[in-house]
Amino acid sequence: MKYIIFNWKSYLNLKESENLSNIISKIKKSKNYKIISAPNNFFLLSLVKKFKANTFAAQNFDLDGRGASTGSLDISHLIENNIKYTLIGHSEMRSNHGETDKIVHKKLELSIENKLIPIVCIGESLKVYKSKKTKNFLNSQIKTIFKKSHKYDEIILAYEPLWSIGTGLTPDLSEINDICKYLSNILEKYSFKKINILYGGSVNLSNVSDILNLQFIDGVLVGSASTKTPFINYFK
Repeated sequence: MKYIIFNWKSYLNLKESENLSNIISKIKKSKNYKIISAPNNFFLLSLVKKFKANTFAAQNFDLDGRGASTGSLDISHLIENNIKYTLIGHSEMRSNHGETDKIVHKKLELSIENKLIPIVCIGESLKVYKSKKTKNFLNSQIKTIFKKSHKYDEIILAYEPLWSIGTGLTPDLSEINDICKYLSNILEKYSFKKINILYGGSVNLSNVSDILNLQFIDGVLVGSASTKTPFINYFK
């Protein structure tokens, strides 16, 4: 089964999010795909209540967000409303809000404590990619985020090269498969009950089939393309 995660970011208003959620609700359950939607957090609760058969993820939550923390979303708010998944460490949280691998580690631990399934995002910059140090960089991220002494339950790891997100540029298919094979190999040194490796970065209708057919890919994390009806209908 392949994981298909729609990250709608802040592209959609509530009505548009409802329209897409309605389309998804009519897609028959399949052994081939598990569809998870990550709408803007402001609309998340409304959508969860209205589309009970759909699976949703939070785009983010804040550490120590409960109490005197204006504008924050605490993890308890997700638990209380039966949210099962959350993105952690997305590139835009890193670049726009200063989220570091150490913060991602803390969020990972908090997610696990609260029985949320984390979708952990990692990826290299264009500078790292051009210097051919991608694997070393990703290994460093994993060492900071995960601990070999811990036993993890279900984790989703999304490899999203920063230089590919929203640019229309993607690594060659062979590069994507090679990186995800590398990640699979180094993650064997850690204790996971279940680990799935996804690719994210300018995934669209023209390349999604080829990406999903790669040997070491367990799914895709999709941004702007997932806000388009034809892309969603591909998974019917």
